[in-house]
Amino acid sequence: MQILKKVGFITLASLASLEQSFAAINFGGSNVATGIQGDSGTADTVIQRLVGNVMFFLGIIAVMYGLYGGFLILTAGGEDDKVKKGKTILIQVGIGLVVIFLANSIVQWVLGKILV
Repeated sequence: MQILKKVGFITLASLASLEQSFAAINFGGSNVATGIQGDSGTADTVIQRLVGNVMFFLGIIAVMYGLYGGFLILTAGGEDDKVKKGKTILIQVGIGLVVIFLANSIVQWVLGKILV
């Protein structure tokens, strides 16, 4: 039941941020006749803002998960299973943070290749 609650809250928070990002999408249809000129509401800007918001949210989750792993290690009391689980969590958090930071670079590179 606890897992179901956590998944529900995460889904609710994700949908709330996605709704705001998708509401502001302007694909620049009025700029076609005058030449391609982006403004703050074009699709590429909205995609970058959406990826930034998702990365921020995932970064917060990763930090909280890392704190949980550290807490497990600190409160292990000599139990090898808890120490091993805490180390595994910290390694996973490190890998996840690297992936999160690389995601922004990959999205900017792809958008740069598509829009240029």
